[in-house]
Amino acid sequence: MSLTLALLLAGQAATVPSPSTPPTAPQAPVDEQARGRLGNQQQGGGDVVVTARRRAETIQTVPIAMSVIGGTALAETGAYNVSRLTQLQPTLQFYSTNPRNSAANIRGLGAPFGLTNDGIEQGVGIYVDQVYYSRIASATFDFTDTERIEVLRGPQGTLYGKNTTAGAINITTRKPSFTPEARIELTGGNYDFFQGKASVSGPLVDDKVAIRLSTSITTRRGTIYNVRTGEHLNSQDNLGFRGSMLWQAAPNLDLTLYA
Repeated sequence: MSLTLALLLAGQAATVPSPSTPPTAPQAPVDEQARGRLGNQQQGGGDVVVTARRRAETIQTVPIAMSVIGGTALAETGAYNVSRLTQLQPTLQFYSTNPRNSAANIRGLGAPFGLTNDGIEQGVGIYVDQVYYSRIASATFDFTDTERIEVLRGPQGTLYGKNTTAGAINITTRKPSFTPEARIELTGGNYDFFQGKASVSGPLVDDKVAIRLSTSITTRRGTIYNVRTGEHLNSQDNLGFRGSMLWQAAPNLDLTLYA
C-alpha cells in the first residue's frame, strides 16, 4: 500500500507545472542607448562613429581596444578635464599637482610621476582634433565644446607615432555648422565652484564658410586654508577659448582651421 501511494505522489509531482518565468521588460534599442550616451552627432546608421584610425568608421570595425565617451556623457557626469575623465575610464590614471608635474598612464604604463618632468617623454599621447600635444601640461586644460573622447589602450605607434607606448587619448571637438546654433552651460558646486561654457556657430558664406567660437571658465576655492597667509591652496582658475573655421572647397573636400 505504501509503495503504491509513493508512486502516485511521484507521478503527481511530475505533472505539477513549473512557475512561469515573468516576462522581461523590453530593452531599448542599442542605437537609442548609445544616442543618449554619446549624442546624435556621433551616430551613423545607429553605430558609434570614431576616428581612432584617422578616418571615420564604426567602432565595431576598429580592431583596437578602446572606449568612447560622448559630449553628452561628459556634461552629465561633470568630467570636464582628463583628471575627471578617469572616473569614466577605469584603465586611465592621471596624476597632477601642477601643470609641470603631471603624468598620464593607461593600464599602469606611461610616465613616472615624480619631480618636474617637462623633458620626460610621455607614454600616453594626447591628441586634439588629430593634433599632438607634446607637453603633458596641456593635458590639464578643460574640455571645451567636445564632441567625443576616444581612449585607445595599448601601443598605438603604427598610427600615432612615438609617445603612445601605453595608449592615446583622442579628443574631437565639435565642427563648425552651416546651421546657426548656440549653447550655454552653467554649473555650480561646493567650495564656490563655478563653471561656464558657451559656444556659437553659423555660416559666414552660405554653404561655403562656417565658423565656430567657444569659451569656458572654471573657478573653485582651494580645499586647504593657510591660516598664516589667509589664502586657500589648490584653487582653480581656468579660462579657455577655441575657434575654428570650416571651408567647404568642394563637395568632397573641406578644410578646417583651428585656433
